[in-house]
Parts: sequence; structure tokens; C-alpha cells
Amino acid sequence: MAILTVPGLWVLLSFFACYAYSAPPAKQARQSAGCTEDYFKGIAPSGISIERVEKVTSGTFSESGDIGYPSFAGGLPSLCAVIVKNETANYRFGMFLPDNWNSRFLAIGSYSFLGGINWLDMGPGAQYGMASLSTDTGHSSGQGDLTWPTTQDLKVNWAYQALEGSIILGKTLVESYYNNKSIAYSYWSGCSTGGRQGLKQIQRDPDMFDGALIGAPAWDTKHLMPWISKLATWNLPEDAAGSINDTNLFSRLQAEVVKQCDSLDGVQDNIVSSLSACREHFDISKIRCDITTNKTSCWTQAQIDTAQKMYTDYTTEDGKFVYSGMDYSSEADWGTYLTPAGANDSNNVRRNFDAEYERTFMSYGSDWQITSYNDSVVADAEVRDESIQCTADQYDLGSFRTKGKIIMYGGLADSVVPVQHTTLYYNRTIEAMGNVDDFFRYFQIPGMGHCWGTPSNVKAPWMIGGAGQAAQMPPYNSGFSVPLGNNNSRHDALLALIDWVENNNAVSQIIASEFNFTDSTLQNIVTYRQRPICPYPQTAAWDGQGSQDDAASWQCK
Repeated sequence: MAILTVPGLWVLLSFFACYAYSAPPAKQARQSAGCTEDYFKGIAPSGISIERVEKVTSGTFSESGDIGYPSFAGGLPSLCAVIVKNETANYRFGMFLPDNWNSRFLAIGSYSFLGGINWLDMGPGAQYGMASLSTDTGHSSGQGDLTWPTTQDLKVNWAYQALEGSIILGKTLVESYYNNKSIAYSYWSGCSTGGRQGLKQIQRDPDMFDGALIGAPAWDTKHLMPWISKLATWNLPEDAAGSINDTNLFSRLQAEVVKQCDSLDGVQDNIVSSLSACREHFDISKIRCDITTNKTSCWTQAQIDTAQKMYTDYTTEDGKFVYSGMDYSSEADWGTYLTPAGANDSNNVRRNFDAEYERTFMSYGSDWQITSYNDSVVADAEVRDESIQCTADQYDLGSFRTKGKIIMYGGLADSVVPVQHTTLYYNRTIEAMGNVDDFFRYFQIPGMGHCWGTPSNVKAPWMIGGAGQAAQMPPYNSGFSVPLGNNNSRHDALLALIDWVENNNAVSQIIASEFNFTDSTLQNIVTYRQRPICPYPQTAAWDGQGSQDDAASWQCK
């Protein structure tokens, strides 16, 4: 699921160290008869139409009318861009087919409930010589729009069908285009909804991918959406004493968490790295003061009581666990779900984004209001999810263990898909399969929010080449991977995954980076600090001597 929290900031930014970027053992393949519509129409099966074929030599590509992903992909090598439509099942997908193909295939995930082809995130794959693919999941929609799931087919397409069908056909078209040369390795990269899609596809077909990069997966749809609705009810009505309506209050609480919990891991660095210690020691009463003199920073006791509910797991009145609560240090982004707006404003997530799931996906109807929410919605969501199969809650990944690798990551400051629920999936996988280090490693990123980014008062290292991350850094749409010479398997999780899959070099750490802008144009950056991110449950420990901003001063323990 999950909201794409900064849609207006989509900016896209070989292997030199550790893992030299190269093709798999076979020679690089070049395209066959040519990048033409006639060629693809000639190889497309019945029921498949070819909407557009374009030879891209300018370095950029965009699709007019792509509501979900309007940003163009840039910095592209010479390639063939193709748009394909399954007329029977009513979904579309796009492909980037580089002139110099290295026999690798990369499928890219979606965000939230957005409908459109994610061209922007396909760009890095093309830069690496991979044939890249993304599906529109069978609909067209923008940020926060949940009015489109009006039929069972639309819901199932979003859940898994459009992705699965696109990949199966896409692989066939790729191999035909490159003179029937076989795909040597197939990969996945996605965050949030994209993380759910990747896990779901592995569960449905363990042979689909050789490696999957899974970020902050919204894997538990049937419980995530009712939890979001529950958050709203705790903050309604909006004029109630306990309602939290001002984003300044979220920032004040987050700053207090950093103040009290930063040093609990033994290092003063503005980053809350030990959530367990913070849960034990944090004194929330410090934010209570007289709101008559300071309305933007002072919290009332009633508002504190509401915040305390948000930190706790959601359980029904009869004691059934539903979803993990927010965690300390995530408060700066609480407004994603809770900032109020006018009653008729489509951005009012308290009344619309969460309630629309019940109205459409759960077929409650257009008149259903969030004020009608009660715990029975959870049981309803579980039943209805069985027919749609959105949730990726199979923990025994079976035969994927013998042929594939997973790198999963989540930000400790994530309030959109709380990190505790990401950890829950990993722990349940261990319960089902035993020690999974041989094929599945999980990395928690202190100070990172949902999929990417870090608050300005934290500046934690967060960039590891995950889905959508390169798009957050300048220069606009002209790069890929981790900037400033860090495009290697030590710093880029996708390249680390490739190295693990193809060379059996298990990932023992990934060095995360944070950057500073050097001028007001926001087009130039320098490295601010770097730090190793460790496979859970290990954490990074400072040596007490070197610079805290230098990754060499830290070790995973």
C-alpha cells in the first residue's frame, strides 16, 4: 500500500569497487529486427495490443497522461521503450529495452494505490543494462485516490494479476526482441506497495525471480487499512480535546523523542537507533504545557493520551492483534494519515483515504462514513481479502530458498508502514522456516522514513539504492544508484543483491549515505555522512575513536 509521501519531489539523480559491473557470463545481446511497432505487433499473442514503441536516444522518456507517475525518466542509455496492453484482462505495462542488454531482467513495483506505469523507477535498471518492466496494475489513478476499485477484476489486477501477467508476457517479449536469447537472471525492486507485490509474487511463484529487493512492504493489506481507519477514529471528531490537528505538534513530539532517545544507543548523533530503549525510557509528559500561550508546540493531556494509543498495537476489544503501532522517531510524518482538511476535500485522509478502502475494496458503499468504524471491519476485511488476495501473508517461502535471495529493508522512522510490522513478517518467516540467513536478510535503517528520506533535524544516512531512492537526489533525472561514486555493491542494495545471487557473496552490511545540498538550486550535493546498515538483529556500533560520519568507524555487531 502506502502513500507516496513526496510526489512533487521526484528527482532522479560501473560498479567500481567490490563488485565490477558486468554482464552475466554470456556476451551482451543487441536487439533484433528493430524498435518498431510493426515488429512488436508481429510477436504479440492474441488479445495483446501494442500502444507505443519509441526509440529513445535523447536520454529521457515520459508518457503523457500517466496520472500515477507523471515524472519523466532521465539519464537513459539508448533503448527501446514499449507500451503493451492486455486487452482481455485490461492492464498495461511498459518496458525499457537497452541497446546493450546484459541478459538481466528487472521488474519494478508500484506505490500506494497509484495507477500508472512507473517509468521513473525503471530508469536505474536501464542504466545497468537490464531490461526493465512496470505495470499500471490495471487502472489509472493519482495520489490518495481509492475511488477506482469498482469491480472484482480491478481489485484482483491491483492485488497481483496485472503484475504477474505483465512479467510472464514481458519476459517472452524481451527474449524475442534480443534474438531469442534467454534471460539469465530476473530481479525485483519495490517499496511499500512494491514491497508487498514482490513478496506476493514470490509466494505465488517461487521461480519468478532470482533476487528481490523488498522495501517497507505493505504486506498485510487486510489489517493495514483497518488500522489506518482506527487511527482516524482516535482523532475524531476534529474538534475533540484529544484530536491532533497541527503538524507542528507532530514535529514537537518528534524533536522531544530525538532529545530523550538519541543517546540511548551510546552515541549522540541526532538519530534514534535503539527503539527498544526509547520505548522503555521515553517520558511523553515533557511535551505537556499551557496551550493558551503556545498552541503550536504544547500538547494537552488528552492529545498525549491519543498519541499513546498510536504507539500501541491495534488490538480488538476481544484482544485480537490487528496491526503494529507507530514507533518512536516516526512522529514527523504522522500527518500523512492525520492532517485534517475540509470535509469535501479529497485530501482529507481522515474522511476519505482510509474510508474509501471500506467503501470500494470492501464494498460498503459510497455512504459509509469513518465514524461508523468498529472492530467488525477487521473481520470483514479478512473475509473479503480472501477473494482478492492482496495480502502477502505466506511465511514459508518454500522452494524460493533453494534458488533465490531476498534483501528486505525498513526505516525505523517509518510511520506509513510501521517498521514493527515489517519486522513481524521477517520474524514469522523465521518461525516458519528456521534460520533464513542463507537466502533472506533484513536491514533496519535508523532515522529513515517510509522508503526514503530523513527529517532535517536527524540527517541520518538512508540512501542504499532502494526503489525510488535515486529519484530523491539531484541532479534532476540524470542519474541512478547512489550518487558521488557510490554506485557499487557496498553502497547499492540492488547491486549487493545481484552480487549475492550471481557470485554467492552474502550481504553482511550495506553502507547508507546522506547528503548536503551545496547551494540554493538544490542541484549540487556533497556527502554528509555514511554508516553501515546491518542485517537484523545486528546493529552498527561506533568504535569510539573515528569520525561518526565515516562508515569505517562503525562495525556490525
